[in-house]
Amino acid sequence: MAYQDLNIGNSIFDGFNDKNGIMICGYEWGFSKEDQKQFESGNELKPNEGIEYTFANKALYWGEVANTWSYDNAIKKWFELWGYPLDSHDLGGDFEKSFVQTNWAYTQGNSLKDSDPNKFLLPEQIDNFMHHVEVLKPKIIIFMGSKLMDYLQNSEVLPKFKAIMGDIVEDRQVIQKESSHTRFKVSFQKFEHCQVIGFPHPSGSRGIAHDYIKLFEPEMKKILNNYIEERGFVK
Repeated sequence: MAYQDLNIGNSIFDGFNDKNGIMICGYEWGFSKEDQKQFESGNELKPNEGIEYTFANKALYWGEVANTWSYDNAIKKWFELWGYPLDSHDLGGDFEKSFVQTNWAYTQGNSLKDSDPNKFLLPEQIDNFMHHVEVLKPKIIIFMGSKLMDYLQNSEVLPKFKAIMGDIVEDRQVIQKESSHTRFKVSFQKFEHCQVIGFPHPSGSRGIAHDYIKLFEPEMKKILNNYIEERGFVK
């Protein structure tokens, strides 16, 4: 299977994330106004072509600036809060190599508020997401965006997803924890061949307290422990 046409944010590692990995899926690729200025001035980032790199260590490919990217850093912090810190030294271990980052849409946007939410259910964007699911067949999908789990339930999406990942074995469960912080809703839905989790976008305008994300450690620990045991990874 060719992986060259996939819109992914890290290398493919045979036997790890080429199939049955952990998919981190946002809305679309970020292209901030600062990025746009750099591009227009000819100072855009120059990657180290041919270098393998993980989601946990994009600096191998993009240089040290990758360590400043807030979206990635927030996700890495979340895994640390759940008890699964990601090894950012070289290529890390089996667990780190099993991650694959992508987005529902192949488009780029300056910010979430500037993006037309209707575009994510356009046939070409649905097809983009489904293509990645079909090729990579992830065991876990973690949506980074509150609306993405809603998109999955859409009548134009769910049947296609079930054709790849099997029937629903655990209906969508929406959990809201008690907290003094903003009480974001988190969704869990299990299919025969895939566990799907829906978190809010890490850079949401209202801000997500680390203390609140840590409250989901029991649910995430159960899912990730099962995954690591099934894959036979050392962590």
